[in-house]
Amino acid sequence: MNMARRVAALAVLIFGVTFTLRVRGISDHFWLLEDQIRDWSIALSSFSELPLVGSPTHFDGYTIGPAFYWILWAIRITLGPWFQNLPHAGGIGQAMLQSGADALLVVAIWRRTRSPWIALSTGVMVATAAYDLALSALVWNPTMGSVLARVAMALVLLGWHDGSTIRIASTTAVAWSAVHAYTGAIFVAVSVFVAILADPIIRRNWMDVRRVGGVVVMTVSLLQTPYMMHRLSEQFIDPAMGGVSDSVGRILSGRAQPAIANSVAGYVDAVHFIAIEPWRVPFVGWMLVVCAGIVAVRYRRDRSLLAMTLLPQGAAIAGYSLFLGDLNHYYYLSLMPAVTLMFVLAATALPPPRLVGPIAVALLVLALATVPGRLSFAATMHQMPQYRLLVDGSRQIKSVGRPVRAIETDFALPRTADPEFLYTVLGGHLDSRSPWTALITTDGRVTYRNVGDRDVGF
Repeated sequence: MNMARRVAALAVLIFGVTFTLRVRGISDHFWLLEDQIRDWSIALSSFSELPLVGSPTHFDGYTIGPAFYWILWAIRITLGPWFQNLPHAGGIGQAMLQSGADALLVVAIWRRTRSPWIALSTGVMVATAAYDLALSALVWNPTMGSVLARVAMALVLLGWHDGSTIRIASTTAVAWSAVHAYTGAIFVAVSVFVAILADPIIRRNWMDVRRVGGVVVMTVSLLQTPYMMHRLSEQFIDPAMGGVSDSVGRILSGRAQPAIANSVAGYVDAVHFIAIEPWRVPFVGWMLVVCAGIVAVRYRRDRSLLAMTLLPQGAAIAGYSLFLGDLNHYYYLSLMPAVTLMFVLAATALPPPRLVGPIAVALLVLALATVPGRLSFAATMHQMPQYRLLVDGSRQIKSVGRPVRAIETDFALPRTADPEFLYTVLGGHLDSRSPWTALITTDGRVTYRNVGDRDVGF
């Protein structure tokens, strides 16, 4: 009972601290660009109007299932009314899920390693990674994919899937929903499936292998039902991942070679940018190789742990070598918990057992010391300080009740931002017949301009 209370207290602490860090100032600088406007507009509709597939990709396709929109819709109907259905409610909801995933992962690592210090060290490093922190309170499907992948990883480390068909199905569903949200989570999902199947295969219990494999296949098939309904309705015209299939097709036909060097370089660069910056560390690639070797030897008997740390990284390097486009950092978000856990495990694997605890404590102190720098770096990315002006201005225009044909600003906005979106979310309507145009100014005021007339202050 005392241990259960300690675990619960730690989980609550992790959730509270990380959630506070993620949502601080969100109502002032929420990042509201094209993707967020599109996805929150979809979440504002009824459940029956949600698409049967996921978000559009920048490769003329879409993700292979609607889990992201289902979850975002659930966030909107539960949290949205508390924030006038403004889009930063979606960011708060995603931050809650992210922090809940962090708390679950810390508990899972504690249970797996029997060391709260290893768990806390890993948790602090994962949750305060600057790039991840900057993205965690957005309405964005790669972030949701990372959250679900993190939950699936934690469930495997907890052994949640052992001995129960329902638990196998739920773990599989979470892992595959991560792929629905963002295709880059496929490497974690496949690793989860390997971990689920590993034990019965090692035991050569073929009846259990068939049972577990059947549950995995059935769960994935059920989750793909909406996608198949969409493809049937569109008569199989629009491919899901056109850019990926094009790259694979070129490689298989011999017109191109696998981009192995580019994949390795992209992976190492992403690890440095997401998990290490704003500091510069040399030889990150070799560090990853050494840590992987140490963990592979030290934990060779813990197949689930290896599946959740080493396998996703190797699978990502192999998988992205079949992709001939540029590799963006956010492609690797779902891998960072595995990378971080591998580093902590490697650092505590070689010393004598009596030194493992002190070394883990030292890693925790080091991780906490880097938090201020990481927070400062995160504050430089993916923030739109004009958001508060747009919210306040839209509320003023709506309260007046005067129909306007357009809303403009006298300050610059990012290219894909829309100064009229928040006004429509609040219930305002644009009227193309109105002679009035509203102008939101940098000092928070709204002025009205009549066509052919001077500005009217308000």
